[in-house]
Parts: sequence; structure tokens; C-alpha cells
Amino acid sequence: MQASISFRPLQRSDFLPLQEWLAAPHVAAWWNERNDLASVEAKYGPRVDGTEPTHVFVIERECRPIGWIQWYLWADYPEHARQLGAELASAGMAGIDLAIGDPKATGLGPVIILEFLKQSIFTNSSICAVVADPDESNLRSLHAFRKAGFNVVNTVQLASESFRRQVVRLVRP
Repeated sequence: MQASISFRPLQRSDFLPLQEWLAAPHVAAWWNERNDLASVEAKYGPRVDGTEPTHVFVIERECRPIGWIQWYLWADYPEHARQLGAELASAGMAGIDLAIGDPKATGLGPVIILEFLKQSIFTNSSICAVVADPDESNLRSLHAFRKAGFNVVNTVQLASESFRRQVVRLVRP
């Protein structure tokens, strides 16, 4: 039987579990950000308040929080989009990032991605494609995106980073 996956908007009351997920070794290896509570508040507070254009959700499995997922329009992040590929800055291109904090749920990545696309991103008819850019060494993430139907379209190294990213894209079905 398939696990029930749902999403709800991130709230400040979720910052403590978010902090714990960021500190989990299987997440911290790839997420590369400070995980103290003040840093979580500084980064995610504006997203919760709606003053930043990234929409963050808690992933729930059988009504239990297991991680978070976020989406945004690439046009709202033009410098990052330019480094990944100029066409991303055009209207209709969304970005997606996720982390499954519960180590027992990491195999659900493809299901979570597909459900999130169906429930949250592709409900917006102006979005024609979704692009993500995981670290090329993050094989679990790359496998999840590929299994969800994404294709690798580019490999890039951002100016501020020492690692390369695989740019993966899924065109709206």
C-alpha cells in the first residue's frame, strides 16, 4: 500500500523540526547551511511571512512531518537562473528543492516529488517546466528526480561553489 503523502505550508512552529532535519547527517551533507535556530528563522521566516518569493511546505507521511519541500519561480532568482541556463529566467519555469529529514522515509523521494508537482506546482497553469539543481555527487537526489521523470539537461558550477550541479528538468505533461 502506498503511503499517504501531503503538504502543508511551513509555519514558525515547524522551525525546531526543520532545524533537526538540517542537522541530520544525510541532509547536512548536501544542504550546506547553518542549522542553528536563529539561522533557520533568518532564512525561513521571510518565506513563512510571504515577503520572499519561495513557497515552503512541510512534507507529511500519514499526517507525520518527515521533511520539507519548496518551490519558486526562476524569474525571481535571475542570477542563479542565469548561471544554470538563461532560459530559466523566462516566465513559466519553476524551481524545486526538498529534503527528507526522516532517514526511514528517504526512499519516498520520487513519490513526494510527483505528488508535490501534482498538488502544488502544476495547479498553476502558467508553469510549463520544473528545474532543480542538486549536487552531482548527491546520487540519491538525482535518482529521485530521474525516477520522477526529470532529465539531466546541463552540468554547472556556480561561481560561489566548489562543487558541480546537475541541472534536471521536467516539462509539464
